[in-house]
Amino acid sequence: IPYSTERIQGGSPLSEKQGYTHKLIIPHVARLEAARAYIEETAERIDSSDEKLNTEGAIAKYMATEAGNLAADASIQALGGYGYTKEYMVEKIKRDVRITTIYEGTSEIMEMTICRDRWQLHLKTRGQHYHELAREMEALHAQHPGSGCDIAALGFHALAEVLEKSRLGRLTRNQHVLFRLGELIAYAEVAGSMAKRAVRAKTGQLNPKADIRFSPEALAALSRIFARDAAMKVAEEGMRWVCGADGVSAGDIAAFEQAVNLTAILRAQAGLMGDMDFVGDVLYERDAGK
Repeated sequence: IPYSTERIQGGSPLSEKQGYTHKLIIPHVARLEAARAYIEETAERIDSSDEKLNTEGAIAKYMATEAGNLAADASIQALGGYGYTKEYMVEKIKRDVRITTIYEGTSEIMEMTICRDRWQLHLKTRGQHYHELAREMEALHAQHPGSGCDIAALGFHALAEVLEKSRLGRLTRNQHVLFRLGELIAYAEVAGSMAKRAVRAKTGQLNPKADIRFSPEALAALSRIFARDAAMKVAEEGMRWVCGADGVSAGDIAAFEQAVNLTAILRAQAGLMGDMDFVGDVLYERDAGK
């Protein structure tokens, strides 16, 4: 971020160019902050209950390390040739963060762990687990609109439909489908956690030990950005792998698309650029972000 305020390209700083900030900075801030929200929520639950949160730990580890690795890679790209030099440190950060997706359980082991556990919840609740989480998000949105809860709810509903199609077609016999479902589950749950964090920030209910880096307004914008990404990922990639594993016939694809509610998820993308512009103003401390 500091580098981009000083590096002049085409007559203006890189920090003023959407092609730079909206690709290499803002999406990674949203992913990292969403991962932080899930980590802190899980930590609170560990401190306040005797729940066994092995799967939550897997989701936290998976999302944080994958987000960190992507952010480190983008940092090298953002610095151009300087990204390879020792003085700028990002090449070291990239090497250091890369190992985190491997040790203490590779990302693939995390995906398998996540899907196996949540798959059992889907079966035990007869497909209602994520629909119920979606309804909780919708109720929260009714009380606190603008925090991303409604978009996170769309992701949860879509996830429930993808999992149900996978059950009907016995698609988890395909290991790759199992892993991809684990990824989609992680994104949907982290979007829900981020939306709840935005609500708690707005109502002044964040844990005193919470790492507060953004105002409630900025956190809400980041929540909406990540929730849109997560819902789109669940719907598009979920449909792709169900269709790719022959889990739905050609004649039923339109009905599946309607069940996933892809149209509503696409409609929810409205406002994305505005939110990214606002977060950019916040990160660079421009007047519009104050």
